[in-house]
Amino acid sequence: MSEATVIRNRDIPVNSTPWGSLQWLISGEIVPGTGMTLGRVTFKPGERNPAHAHPNCEEILFVLQGTIEHSLPQGGTARLEPGDCIVLPPGGAHTAKNIGRDAAIVIVAFNAPDRKTELGHASPASPSQA
Repeated sequence: MSEATVIRNRDIPVNSTPWGSLQWLISGEIVPGTGMTLGRVTFKPGERNPAHAHPNCEEILFVLQGTIEHSLPQGGTARLEPGDCIVLPPGGAHTAKNIGRDAAIVIVAFNAPDRKTELGHASPASPSQA
């Protein structure tokens, strides 16, 4: 990538899911030549995304709004509130659940422009551990 690229919020498609939505802000497809992926995830109250893993990259989540319970690849869970971050290793199965009453909004970053996602991984999380 040799030039700065501006991405306008109005141009970002929203991918709706039963549990919330995903908006991919930056990726190799959106900005050819970039070395990362950046997105915004919204979780509906009480909803969880499917267990999954990213075999080719680390993932960082930063909570903007709400409270989520995030499973840890090594087992257990972590409660994340606004301003909290979690770093997940490549290949670690995980999932996140909004445990609050309002929408939870999370910024997610990957150190690859073409993050791979493998669905159907069993989440190692125990039901509740903060």
